[in-house]
Amino acid sequence: MSFRHLVLAVAVTLAAAACSTPAAEPPAPSPANGPSAKVGSLRLPLPVGATYTEHSPEGLLDGCIAEGTVTCEARVLDLRQTDPDAPINLPSTKRPFGWYTGTDLPTCITPASPPGKAAGATGSTLLDSGFAKIGPKTAEYGRWKVTCENSAQNNQVRSWWLPTSRILVVQYGSFPGWDAKMDTLLAGATFS
Repeated sequence: MSFRHLVLAVAVTLAAAACSTPAAEPPAPSPANGPSAKVGSLRLPLPVGATYTEHSPEGLLDGCIAEGTVTCEARVLDLRQTDPDAPINLPSTKRPFGWYTGTDLPTCITPASPPGKAAGATGSTLLDSGFAKIGPKTAEYGRWKVTCENSAQNNQVRSWWLPTSRILVVQYGSFPGWDAKMDTLLAGATFS
């Protein structure tokens, strides 16, 4: 056998071996039949033990994802469902409180200060902006440093805005562990 034929035989053998060894698939972020939040066309898988409150009696927890003792770690809202006569600010990284859709000043929602019990926000500085994925879609992304009347509630807020779907995701009290968990939740999102 010539050297040329030997090289060709080795190349064919290696190619066949590579084709017969399946690549490892990355694990899915969450099982399809586990708990989830359905908001507009978005289906967001939740961690085991987490809950989603679509509507609460007083409206303060509408759209909240809660886990453990934290009342509202994140909020997922369908802005197509807002009252057409209510004033609203669409999410934008071009304004200081760009994650907040109200026309007044927001409160400083954190794991220790849920909606309705949080101090008022006094300032907001955009730290990061750009685009980030929610499942197969690309959202407008922002992270703000928020200062509060009660400085113990100063925190960071992250938001993802899908302007065509009009779905807003806001993460309160951002910190590395919850950031990673939120990124995994959003990676597992699907749309119908």
